[in-house]
Amino acid sequence: MRAGGSNHVLNGIRRAVLLENGGGLSDGQLLEGFIRQRDDAAFEALVRRHGPMVLGVCRRVTGHEPDAEDAFQAAFLVLVRRAASIMPREKVGNWLYGVAYRTALEARKAMLRRRNKEKPLADVIDRDTPSKAENHELVKLLDRELSRLPDKYRLPRGVVRAGRATAEGSRPATAFAGRHAV
Repeated sequence: MRAGGSNHVLNGIRRAVLLENGGGLSDGQLLEGFIRQRDDAAFEALVRRHGPMVLGVCRRVTGHEPDAEDAFQAAFLVLVRRAASIMPREKVGNWLYGVAYRTALEARKAMLRRRNKEKPLADVIDRDTPSKAENHELVKLLDRELSRLPDKYRLPRGVVRAGRATAEGSRPATAFAGRHAV
C-alpha cells in the first residue's frame, strides 16, 4: 500500500473516532486542532457536541424554526471565522452560547421587521371589494349599459396591432419607454 493510501485510511479512522465522541478530546483540544490544522473532523466534533445546545437557544429566542436554523448556521459560521479569538479555548461552549443568543436575537429582529413590512393579505384586500357574485352582477350591468350607447361611443375608435394603425388619425403602436407609452 502506498504511503498516501495508508495516510488516507488513518485519517478516516481518526475522523470516525472524533465524530463518535470527540475522541476523548476536550473542547479546547478540538478547537486547537481546528485552528492550527483546519481539521474538519475536530470542527464536526464541536458541532456534534454543541449543536443541540446552539439550536435549542436559537429555537427559544426566535420561536420560528426556519429562523432558528438560519441562526444556528450563522453561529457556526462565526465560529469558523473567529475560532482563533476564543480565549480560553476550553470555553468554546460558553462562547457558542453567547454567539447563538445574539445571532438568534438578530434573526428575531429581522423577522419582526419583515412582519411589519409584509401585511397579511386580509389587510391588503379592500373590505369594500365586491364578491365574485356581486362582481358578476356588476359586469352584466356594465355590458347592458354599454350596449345602449350609440355606436360612436361604444365602438373603439381604432385598434392598434403590431405597429400598424387600423383607424384613421391614429398613429402606429410603438415600444414602451420607461413608464410612459410613446
